[in-house]
Amino acid sequence: MVYRACLVLALTAACSDSGNGGGGEGGAGASSGPGAGAGPSGVGGGVQPPAPACSAADPPGSSEVALPTITHELFDDWRESWSASPAAVDLDGDGVTEIIASRSGRVVTWHATGEVVWSADVEGRCWSSPVVADVRADLPGLEVAQASGDKIYLFSATGGIASGFPYTFRGELRSLAAGDIDGDGELELVSVTTQNLEANGQRDIVIAVNPDGSTVTGFPPNTSGASGCDDACYVYNGYDQNVAIGDVDGDGISDIFATQDNAYNSLHRGTGEAFDCAPIFSGRTKFLGVRDLHNYAEAQQGYAEDEATALQAHHTNTAPALADIDGDGVAELVFLASVQNAAQDDREQGVALWVLKPDGTRPADWVEPLHFSDYLSGLWDYGETNIVAITNQVSVAELDPDRAGPEMVFAGFDGKIHAVDSSRNVLWSVAYTQSDVVATGGVVIGDLSGDGAPEIVFATYSTEVGFGELFVLDGGGNLLHRLPLPGRGAMPVPTLADADNDGAVDIIVSLKDSENGAPQILVFGVAGARENCLSWPTGRGNTLRNGYLPPG
Repeated sequence: MVYRACLVLALTAACSDSGNGGGGEGGAGASSGPGAGAGPSGVGGGVQPPAPACSAADPPGSSEVALPTITHELFDDWRESWSASPAAVDLDGDGVTEIIASRSGRVVTWHATGEVVWSADVEGRCWSSPVVADVRADLPGLEVAQASGDKIYLFSATGGIASGFPYTFRGELRSLAAGDIDGDGELELVSVTTQNLEANGQRDIVIAVNPDGSTVTGFPPNTSGASGCDDACYVYNGYDQNVAIGDVDGDGISDIFATQDNAYNSLHRGTGEAFDCAPIFSGRTKFLGVRDLHNYAEAQQGYAEDEATALQAHHTNTAPALADIDGDGVAELVFLASVQNAAQDDREQGVALWVLKPDGTRPADWVEPLHFSDYLSGLWDYGETNIVAITNQVSVAELDPDRAGPEMVFAGFDGKIHAVDSSRNVLWSVAYTQSDVVATGGVVIGDLSGDGAPEIVFATYSTEVGFGELFVLDGGGNLLHRLPLPGRGAMPVPTLADADNDGAVDIIVSLKDSENGAPQILVFGVAGARENCLSWPTGRGNTLRNGYLPPG
């Protein structure tokens, strides 16, 4: 059912210290939304915004965020977007920013003037965001890597295909990230497939590729024997940007965390070796055998006493992050998972936020995941309209300098954006819709006024035309701006970057639709926005798409 009237009601913030296991502050309020006669701006009822978390711009900006206005529209042809967040980077080093977007079957690069600099066709839809990085030392400038279909592509700064690519694996590759996983000073490309490889009594979903297009030694890790897995490594497919890369054991070398379509996850070193789990997990030797049951004692024994009522995680659409949550100087595994009963016959139980150590143990504040049980929609794809389920991804950034550790911001299955601190306290929860056909792909975080206080930006999408919107909230969850988006809105997470080289940060939105001469990209200028504080400015956190917030 579509609750059309709800889309023009007030955006409200509902904060509570009960029900979600948190200790957030109370408060509620409202601000008029589009169609209600008050225009797109206005501050709603979140909580008091925290003190600035970053240094202010030079000279310092205002605490008031200017209304975003469309400054550039970029066109190509009919190709729709999936979940790929755009990038804005100077690829060729000429001082002019290129805007890169991955659509259905094509990677397109523009200048903000509207000129298509280059485009390259690929085989399949582009679910994952383009990786933009210096992958190849033998090529000038930066490269663009893209996963599409069963292939990984690598393009030069001018759009030529790099030697050794495309690399072919299997299934559909819906994730792609870059990181130095072997400590050789070069970036490797890592992806997760929707169709697991079975051989030698093991399953594999993770592949790692060298800059020259060859397979990294030790991959695929399980079927090759490099992981050291036994018969209790439970691996099964990954469907939605399911990989993060970063150092989780403090050795200075990046590791690979891959979430998957069951109650288990994969964690590998760059050699392919699977991380060992702690001895408290009965009958398990590897992290890949630790079942994410909510009850910690049941997770340790590996089964639920009552599978009809026990809760567990399911990671089908989980896009993970890595960040130091407990302040020990080493990143933890941070992820948002859907919640189901252990019997898997009651799946619409909302989402839960998890923090784990690489041995499967849980920090003191996170012995039980933080459960947001309300359910509106988002677990399932939205019909046959190429509108996909909500990506369970968490953005991690310093929002409140008075609280230890970073904060985590994410969309639930309840039509709300939630903010949680590192001690498991709910700071606020803001409703952006009451419709079961309106969703968001996730949030970005960055200062849009130059005062050092980050804002939260996200776009919504829908099966219905005219229901997509662009939202700007302050760090307390108060509504600052709410603007309509054309067509069915935008499934990809927006990007905060200077798109037109004017020194100001823009909001770059890759629209779902582009039919009948409509633009594919909208660039919103925000007067006074500068680059002093871009905390989590694009999908998966950065253009490596690694979901990693380094400690410190």
